[in-house]
Amino acid sequence: MKLTSGKVLSKVLAALLALASTAKAHTVLRESLSLHNSEVLRPLEDKGFSIAAMLGANAKHGRLSNKDLLKLSNYKILLASIESELKQFKEKNPDLGRFFNTNYLNTSDARFVLVGVINRMDRGYATGDRCGEVRFIYRLAYNVISYGAPTSSRLPITVNIVFRGSTERDQKSCAELAQSWLQISPQTTSEELVSKGPLQSRFFNFKNFDRLEINMQAVRAGAYAAGDFGGHAEYLFKVYKMMPDFQLKETYLENQIDRKILSEKPELLAELKKWLLQPANLDAADKGELLIPNQFLAKVAYSLAPGGISRSQNRAYYGLVKQSDFEKVDFKKFENIKSPAGMIRRLNDSTCIGCHQTRAIGGFHFTGRDPFGKYPGNSVFLPGSPHFLGDLTRRQELVESVANLSTTIDYSRGFSARPQRKFNDVLAGTGLYNGWGAHCANGDDPSFSDWSCSQGLECKQLHDISDKTGMGTCIGIVQQVGDPCEFGTVTNSGYGKDKFNRFPVKYKVDVPNARCSPQSQLKGTSTGGFLHGSVRKKSCEDGPGESGLPPEAECGPLPTSRPGFNACIGTKNFDQCLKEFSAGVGQRGCDQINPCRDDYICGESFNDKRGVCVPPYFLFQFRVDGHPRLSSK
Repeated sequence: MKLTSGKVLSKVLAALLALASTAKAHTVLRESLSLHNSEVLRPLEDKGFSIAAMLGANAKHGRLSNKDLLKLSNYKILLASIESELKQFKEKNPDLGRFFNTNYLNTSDARFVLVGVINRMDRGYATGDRCGEVRFIYRLAYNVISYGAPTSSRLPITVNIVFRGSTERDQKSCAELAQSWLQISPQTTSEELVSKGPLQSRFFNFKNFDRLEINMQAVRAGAYAAGDFGGHAEYLFKVYKMMPDFQLKETYLENQIDRKILSEKPELLAELKKWLLQPANLDAADKGELLIPNQFLAKVAYSLAPGGISRSQNRAYYGLVKQSDFEKVDFKKFENIKSPAGMIRRLNDSTCIGCHQTRAIGGFHFTGRDPFGKYPGNSVFLPGSPHFLGDLTRRQELVESVANLSTTIDYSRGFSARPQRKFNDVLAGTGLYNGWGAHCANGDDPSFSDWSCSQGLECKQLHDISDKTGMGTCIGIVQQVGDPCEFGTVTNSGYGKDKFNRFPVKYKVDVPNARCSPQSQLKGTSTGGFLHGSVRKKSCEDGPGESGLPPEAECGPLPTSRPGFNACIGTKNFDQCLKEFSAGVGQRGCDQINPCRDDYICGESFNDKRGVCVPPYFLFQFRVDGHPRLSSK
């Protein structure tokens, strides 16, 4: 199909705008905010920062397998808690899908790998000092023999160990800690981080161990079994407080309200609403600093993917709190929340499940980046989600304020889906703010009225939910690679009872030499899994004319591009099936400032400078099914 001159001009303008935004926006993924290079992280584990050392093992033991971790009382506490919770969950939902195999948690063939050290000085509002927190994130990885061949992968579970930022919490010490973070460069070694950086003994001490957080995929079913939303996955959240005797104890999830108790006790729900309406708490909600008291909170929660915030199960306040509860509030004085709908959105955002299903990778915000070429077809290109990357500009500004001994520190933040307006000059035109894949709004609600898209894009409601906010996604006015090609409505008949109804209209693909990869399984096939569908080129031909890849596309492997992949799984290991059935196709390209749209992940392409957007469950490390059926040993 030939493009009209108007379409060509629009496409050229969109490409030029993308290049301009790339030049304008600074690199967001800085070492001063996150350590994510495996060449630095691996030796850190041998210097006392392995999960074994964190949980009480002698630091000289370094990296230990999960079987060896069973000798530690804190790991036994974690394992018993996880196994008990998953057993109850499975008993209540026996036919939901493939459940997480807990044998991977006690075998000598698997261990938890350090994939990130995250600077969270922006959590100073919660810690009560400017030093904030530092977080050590571990992913479960294994190496086994499957179908006669070595097979390695990670699994969808993270352990997040949270420390207070420093042992000294006065303003001067916190400034010096911030300065040590800012001095980190890509060339900084693990030895320098420990000897004179933010991990030196002056700042880092095990007495600062605050809590341990678990986020794991509990169950998954593919599009063939749950075609409604193109698949189904649920994520378990639990938190453990480190007690004075250095023993972990299950505790409350921050801001995660207990729906069951609040539903059963109207007087407690009324008390929560009264608490939320207090002026100081309304102000804290606007700034994103709300900390809800424990009597309203839960100790366990499950989020749901795909579908993000359009799914009622990811909105803890669904049906409990209404816009009418805030109709007497004067929202004009607030910066972020301008309406009752904005208040409810903020409340849902502040929960664990709401945050982890907004601009996330399935249920995660930081997964770590895989070394290029190590796991072909099963590798992550960007270590964090669009939400994580979009928030780094704010965090950088805050760390610099702490380092400069500013008289006041601004801890306020925007919604999980959209950075604050004040960062427009830096982020405008990128996918982190109002570029392709960003969240936008077509409605007339004042909290979201300026959530527009950059030039060449339009705000399209992919899940057409009738409300005043009109939440949508920025996609091309002229169809691009990566654009959605299936649309529909989501109806909620009750909390957790969602239904996607696909529009009967067959949407055409205008991109030359392209097709629509579908969301739902087609009858008699094993296709599907692309939420809202995705326009992709049929091949990676990279030359002039209509068969070449457009600027927004990149060449990357796609397992289902050739028939037989799904039938292969279960007869060979997934590594062999990936090699046998994957083929290179033109998919949406992604990088730090132009990530993927919701429910897609930036995976490894054939280009080490840019990734490709694929459904997260096309990477085996983000699904509990398809891995070797490991026995406990």
